[in-house]
Amino acid sequence: MKQASRWVAALLGLMFFSCAFAFQLAPMGSAFEARLTNETNSSLASAAGKLGVLLKSPVHEEITQLAFDCPADQVDLAGDTSCSGADMPFANAFVIYGVRWNDLPPFRLAPSEGNCTYLGKSCNVSQTVRFSTQPLCWYCLFKDAEKKAQTKQITGCTKGRNTVRGNVMTRSHFGDLQFLHGMANEEGAEPQVTRAKVLGWLEFAWKVASEEVKPQQFLHDIDNPVINEHFGCTEWRMSDLYILGRQDAKSGLLPRLADIAFGSVLHTVQDSFAAAHTSREARSAAEMCGSTGMERPPRILEFHTYSAQDGALHDGQDSRAAMTVTSSADRWPSAVDATRSIGVLYRRGKTWDEVSPYMQCLFELSPESRPSSPGEQFKRTAR
Repeated sequence: MKQASRWVAALLGLMFFSCAFAFQLAPMGSAFEARLTNETNSSLASAAGKLGVLLKSPVHEEITQLAFDCPADQVDLAGDTSCSGADMPFANAFVIYGVRWNDLPPFRLAPSEGNCTYLGKSCNVSQTVRFSTQPLCWYCLFKDAEKKAQTKQITGCTKGRNTVRGNVMTRSHFGDLQFLHGMANEEGAEPQVTRAKVLGWLEFAWKVASEEVKPQQFLHDIDNPVINEHFGCTEWRMSDLYILGRQDAKSGLLPRLADIAFGSVLHTVQDSFAAAHTSREARSAAEMCGSTGMERPPRILEFHTYSAQDGALHDGQDSRAAMTVTSSADRWPSAVDATRSIGVLYRRGKTWDEVSPYMQCLFELSPESRPSSPGEQFKRTAR
């Protein structure tokens, strides 16, 4: 009974931690995703999901389902949650897996990295780490990275005096892969540099989605400066990045990597409309993205960075309430509009060269753009 009580206490304790997710995700995802987690600790993860802990409401999933024509009350979107379920059928399960990937990428640990222990439970280095299979290990690694990021840069390939090696998950939330979330990797980064990283990532992911990049290609062989800088030191293949540990036929993931990568593109774009991730200009009169026929969103004033942000303040801008507040009779939230437009391009089989003008427009900088910071309203204060 004491051991059971410890697990319950652990799960309840996890209810209250805030993290760099934007927008928020459902705890366990769809039923399809749940069937992929029949590994050692999936029962514990399932318990966490039933308690509704950790990742809160499925905002990314809802944005995607709305963009794929899930019917909802546009005027009263705040009160209409009918499109927020984990298993809505409008966007397929592989796209939703990809939408969730940026926050929950699978990764492996070296033997020396498995000693992160929470409530007596260490990481199993022989098993791919996922939130759904090793939640206590995942939580321990996350909190450890949160502390380290206060004084060091968490990186993958870059080495230096003030760097510490991270995994894909910790790097994406605190380190050199924050561009996966439309954020700067560090304070003081020039907006042009962050924009180039975001667009470089989107180019790679779109080329996976359009099947120009193949599952067995090594990342270090791909002609993309952003991928070379952040993954060029690895021996990872493209499929390792997205579906590590589940490249087996039973999972069904490998043949659907295009949809998964497309979902990852959507996540990055959606995050760029979360106020704790980027500051954009106030909306002006509707303008178009050149000849694309698609509307240009407000331009970017600043890419924020997470390490010096107050997690609770960040979390408030990642909520469903923050997403729905801009919905009106004549306008969906910007994240929904952009997701819908990108979905049209994907379904039409457009190449990166054809999609690039719209992506460039989505991340157009304001003439008053400035270097990155936590954002004054999200900055952590001394306690």
